[in-house]
Amino acid sequence: MFFPSSPPLLWALEFANPGLLAGLAAASIPIVIHLLNRRKFREMPWAAMQFLMAAIRKNQRRVRIEQWLLLAVRTLLILLIVAAMAKPFLESFGNVIAGQRTHRVLVLDGSLSMGYTTGDKSRFDLAKDVATRLVKDSRQGDAVSLIMMGEPPRVVIGDPSPNLTEVQKEIAELTMTHGSTDLQATFEAIDRVLDVSTIPQKEVIFLTDLQSTSWRRPPATGKDGLDRVLAKLEARRPRSVIIDLGKAGSENRAVTDLTIDTPVVTAGSTPLVRAVMRNFGPSKADGVLVRLIMDGRVSSEQSVDLPVGEDVPIIFNQPFTTPGDHIVEIAMDNDPLPLDDHRWLVVPVRESLSVLLVDGHFRSEPFQAETDYLAQALAPTEGSPGQPGMIRSEVVSESQLSRRDLPAFDVVALCNVAQFSQGEVAALEDYLKQGGGLIIFGGDQVIADNYNRLLYADGKGLLPAALGPTVGGAAKKAAAFAFNPLGYRHPLVAEFRGESDPVTAGLTQTAIWQYHKLIKPADSNAQVALAFDSGDPAIIEAPRARGKVILVATSADAGWTSWPLHNSYPPIMQQMILQAAAGRLAERNIRVGQPFDQSYAAAGVSATATVVTPKGQAVASRLKGTGGVSQLHFEQTELSGTYQVRIGPPLTVESTFAADPDPAESDLAKLDRSALEQRLPGWSFSLLTNSPELSQSAASVGRRGELHRPLLYGALVLLLLETFLAWKFGYHDSSS
Repeated sequence: MFFPSSPPLLWALEFANPGLLAGLAAASIPIVIHLLNRRKFREMPWAAMQFLMAAIRKNQRRVRIEQWLLLAVRTLLILLIVAAMAKPFLESFGNVIAGQRTHRVLVLDGSLSMGYTTGDKSRFDLAKDVATRLVKDSRQGDAVSLIMMGEPPRVVIGDPSPNLTEVQKEIAELTMTHGSTDLQATFEAIDRVLDVSTIPQKEVIFLTDLQSTSWRRPPATGKDGLDRVLAKLEARRPRSVIIDLGKAGSENRAVTDLTIDTPVVTAGSTPLVRAVMRNFGPSKADGVLVRLIMDGRVSSEQSVDLPVGEDVPIIFNQPFTTPGDHIVEIAMDNDPLPLDDHRWLVVPVRESLSVLLVDGHFRSEPFQAETDYLAQALAPTEGSPGQPGMIRSEVVSESQLSRRDLPAFDVVALCNVAQFSQGEVAALEDYLKQGGGLIIFGGDQVIADNYNRLLYADGKGLLPAALGPTVGGAAKKAAAFAFNPLGYRHPLVAEFRGESDPVTAGLTQTAIWQYHKLIKPADSNAQVALAFDSGDPAIIEAPRARGKVILVATSADAGWTSWPLHNSYPPIMQQMILQAAAGRLAERNIRVGQPFDQSYAAAGVSATATVVTPKGQAVASRLKGTGGVSQLHFEQTELSGTYQVRIGPPLTVESTFAADPDPAESDLAKLDRSALEQRLPGWSFSLLTNSPELSQSAASVGRRGELHRPLLYGALVLLLLETFLAWKFGYHDSSS
């Protein structure tokens, strides 16, 4: 039913099925029958009747009134039934003038929740059916625009189109996305469409499930923007209607997360694959089958119980035997919203990690160079911590940095490098754009002014913190600082959490005699992984471009600290390499609707690229030059699943990435009218929730004051009244 936002001042009567008004002629049937019935009898004088005439004359007036009353009731009964079948309605002159040309903007919600299926139709299919009927029932001269709600929204038909047949074809070809919505951008798109329209009478009709997530306000920073665009929309005085296709209390289960317990996977390893399931429905789900699918084949499966409103983790041990891109999929038993019953993770498996160690104090004598301890920690022998052969390192002197092909390495570690040239800084920035990892250790040769000017660059460079003066004195070693693990929260030191004192002592009892004071900006997104007991940061980690930078305040060798001599040094150095290299794993897994950006060597500029979507559609693209790299920027990621990327010559690269939906879209909690008014104050709208009737007739969606139901109720009352009166009058006459 409709709930008008304000009562109209004047109404005009129209009919949804005017052809049926011809049936009003049937109202003459009772009258014709009455007249014919009177002609069946001839009056004959009869002497004996003269004695009855006096009594008949006494009741004649009453009988005539009864007959006319029954005739009126029966005639009105037929009139009401025929009029109800013609579906009369009232249109307001306050917003819409009946019969005048209308620009109708149809806004279809294309978010993931619209994939909820009842029977053989999803909510999105129902929205398309209703939209098609609205277009089909439009008056001659009406024009239609078409917008898809999404993130971002898509204007399918901008300029008002009077070609209703073509509009219906566009609606039939619409496919929903697997993402969420941008409410402010949607209203801005509506405003742009209405702005170019020269048709004075306008309607905006939303077809949506009113999911709370889809109709959420933007963050506080965008609140004013939404209010402004709503005010502009109201100033145009369109009639806004929301058709609610959702249902409260809908059942839904979803795979909300899929991760692997190591940032980098090497061939021959068996990491833990962790998935998270959640039951968003109103009732518990027992015995739900969850399958791990590896490269298209079921690897293992488990059965889990899903209580209402709780995250349920499930863990699989999954071996990766060969290098290359592998696709891990978690799938659970399908429910009415099958789109979130799957989740994908692309895992690029490496034969080994390649690390370039740049030594700022290169020496040939054992353990005299800056990188000797670090190289040993990254290449453990059999029986020592770490996996032999997992990390392969190459040591070069500081002077060779500019001559190395940095993208060939997963991680570059700069150890006590004195200073950098502009060209070296540019090469490091391009390297980070390609997902590389960068680790920077301090030392006695570091020229802080050079680092701050070129690498930190007032917070705009690749360093997550500026270098202040050094603290302590390694020459005298008179006093030592200790590490503060900060509760072992960061992944670099997380494996020490819960260990016994003798194990943690290898970290907490390390002596640090000297370090650079790291000054982290207050608004920085960098994380402090390890600190000193003085309160200063010891290790800071931050994302940069597609890669990651880790800044260590002390040295990599034993010059400033005893750390390389402790048993905590090798596992933390290895974990540091893995964390730094994680950028190339993270860039293969994105959120639905998020553009996929991949950087390649500069030689790939103008190379052709083909991206095959989860539906098998091949989309052509081309790499473009950005700084010192070539970049693929692909925006058509509105579907969940895996995408195949093929880069043509001169690079000839093939890779895979996955797009997964926002878990918030799996929560089907919906808004009612009052909640929507609170979220969007000042917006005048009508709300239609009678979705079953919409599948039969959508012609009344944009209309107000439907009268066919009251007419049918009136016909029912008249039918009962006619039966009662016929009985009453007949009984009265017989008793007389």
